Amino acid sequence: MNEQPGHGARTPSPRLTAARACAWALLVAGWIGIGSFAMALAPGVGSGFALVALWLLALGATATVATGGGLPAWARALALCASAAITAVSLWSAAHGGGVAALLIAVLGWAALTALASGVVRSLRLAQRTTPAPPIAAAALGALFAGGVLGDVGDVVALGWRPGLFVVATAVMLVVLQRGTDLRPRAPGCRAGLFDCSLPAWPVGAWREPMLWPTLLAGLAMLPMMATLPLMAAWCRAQAVAPQAMVLVHLAAMFGPVLLLRRSIAAWSLRRLSAVCAGLLAIGAAVVAWATPPWDLLGLAAAHGAAWGIAWGGQLWAPARRGQRGTSPLRAAAGYAVLTLLFGFVVERFGAHGVAGVHALLGLVAVAAWVFSSTARAFAPGAAARRHATPEAHPDHRAGGR
Repeated sequence: MNEQPGHGARTPSPRLTAARACAWALLVAGWIGIGSFAMALAPGVGSGFALVALWLLALGATATVATGGGLPAWARALALCASAAITAVSLWSAAHGGGVAALLIAVLGWAALTALASGVVRSLRLAQRTTPAPPIAAAALGALFAGGVLGDVGDVVALGWRPGLFVVATAVMLVVLQRGTDLRPRAPGCRAGLFDCSLPAWPVGAWREPMLWPTLLAGLAMLPMMATLPLMAAWCRAQAVAPQAMVLVHLAAMFGPVLLLRRSIAAWSLRRLSAVCAGLLAIGAAVVAWATPPWDLLGLAAAHGAAWGIAWGGQLWAPARRGQRGTSPLRAAAGYAVLTLLFGFVVERFGAHGVAGVHALLGLVAVAAWVFSSTARAFAPGAAARRHATPEAHPDHRAGGR
């Protein structure tokens, strides 16, 4: 069954779905797992965030090579196995006395493995004769699997072997899935940004339009949330909430709502998408400001996780919302690495209050931008004609996906 009839996208092949799920599991487990190791082994919170920023930067750099079209299938298979083995050994070593030095090797190895997985996905996608539907269901499946692999993100010893076995098994599966495919040269229809727009390279000049701000800010919400998830899990543990609960609540919020709405979200106008994102960001801001622990952090993880999911799902179908095609993953990763470092400075200085303040600011700015843009639209010339325009005439209804 198609995810969105009428938009030219078809159900992906089982091989493509499996590869997408593997790649997303690597992304989610890597981001949270590396962050958990970093917060436990780094000498300070700021240096822990620096390791996460390094992982993002390495992911963008290796993705530039791994998805560029010049890597044959046999070389990619060899690189998958090598990076998985290096990552697994380094994780085990980091948990058994190797410390930050071993973790640095694991950071680079996991980033390379994730980028290579993205290359496998791309080769399988281009092998299909029709454009496959976006990876919403596969991403949700991968995130669910990642949450199960991570378990208690505060148990560094367990994190030393569970993710290690996971990366080896996933690499083997990807080698099997990519047999018989070769990565083609970069096509003009590729999505821009880092890893299927999970952290997108937004359209040039997008910030000049206030109506886009809630969606842009919702897309950014993943960055501080994923970076601080290990810390938030530890803070919730102090309130008798299992760390696994915090992780699973956040992942369920990221992928659950967009999975349920995947058949209709492509038809949403930009105004509706913006309103939903602004509302979710505002809910998260209100919860983190006024709710009592641990409901403040749990509510924030749910609301802002859902906001990111809606923003991500909304742009997957619309080329105009994804930014310039073919944008270098390295450029996107470098920007988000810098933001991670800045956010780490805030958390190191202000702790949980810094996390709450950043997310509250996201909600306030999103609502203010939506109100401003709605007011300006209502009094702009031609407002009456726009109100009577048919939804199909809206530019956001152009077919997207790849």
